Amino acid sequence: MWKRYLCRALTFVMLLSLIGAEAKAERIVVINIPAFTLYVYDDGVQIRDYPISIGTELNPSVLGETTIINRVINPTYYPSRGGAPIAPGPDNPVGTRWLGLGFPGYGIHGTNNPDSIGSPASSGCIRMQNAHVEELADLIQVGTPVKLIYQTILFQEDPLLHTKTITVYRDVYKQGVSQVQLHEELARLGWENVFWPALLTLLKAPTGEPHPLAWEWPLEIYSERQGLTATGLVAAEWNGEYYVPFDLPFDPRSDIAFDTVKWGEEYHLPLKVYLELTGFGYSQAQGKLILHSPVVYLGEKSLGQALIFQDELYINTVDRPLRLIPSPLEAISLWGEIYQPARVLVGTEHLDQLRLEWPSSSW
Repeated sequence: MWKRYLCRALTFVMLLSLIGAEAKAERIVVINIPAFTLYVYDDGVQIRDYPISIGTELNPSVLGETTIINRVINPTYYPSRGGAPIAPGPDNPVGTRWLGLGFPGYGIHGTNNPDSIGSPASSGCIRMQNAHVEELADLIQVGTPVKLIYQTILFQEDPLLHTKTITVYRDVYKQGVSQVQLHEELARLGWENVFWPALLTLLKAPTGEPHPLAWEWPLEIYSERQGLTATGLVAAEWNGEYYVPFDLPFDPRSDIAFDTVKWGEEYHLPLKVYLELTGFGYSQAQGKLILHSPVVYLGEKSLGQALIFQDELYINTVDRPLRLIPSPLEAISLWGEIYQPARVLVGTEHLDQLRLEWPSSSW
């Protein structure tokens, strides 16, 4: 409960910053149209949130700042296009409470159609379940500020764990959001190195639920011969795991096909799967993800970098056996290096004498 309380407080601050308002020591109502949610804040702390129905695309809800101008208990409904008034009761379209807004003709009210909550179904007013609007009417007064905003994207940060998330709501009124707007908001928050392919993929599939953001990690490789080398590629950290680019043509028949994640048009492989595939190790340094292969030794002599692929040991060595007669040779290419089977290079009789050592993770 205490964690939810802190998260709500942070959400309020971010919502107000998005609409350019300052938190004041007062009770305030904030309605985020794409979220289908009405929030009540007290001295900057969220104390209630309610699901709502909003106006349709043809009759959208009004955006802006206003106040509650009246409160009516068990209102009579007067149709806007004439017709007989509808007395209070179960058939009344505005339910059991009417909270008038400063926008003429618009208000927050109950409903006789509770199944419409959570959808764009009104003529612009904000509908609530009758029990909810009755509770809301007891929480606010005439003069209570109301802010109706249209925020399809909400960035949040857990105040204790500092986990950063993004919530994407459906763009019900098709107002759109540009990458420039996203860059500006991330810059305002000071959130750098966001992995954009994952972010843009989330924008295309709004769920209305918080998702962890993915972060960029420049990918480097360490080799015994060349030292530390930048690859020009970027790994991603998402939901507590690392992912590396999958640069082979995607084959759904592959054993690792179901392990891949697709962001945009590119596939990525979980780092743990990559390490199992290659026998490599990894480390982190100065905001970079570093891959390093083990070094294979025969006694005290280093034979070069090693690769473990499909349960066989391969060696990248400059001292390849000289052969007088040409013969086909099995080899594997990885990171611009050529690896040959250890059984060919040292002979099967020496395989059990080989040992592997991984470079230190201290750079």
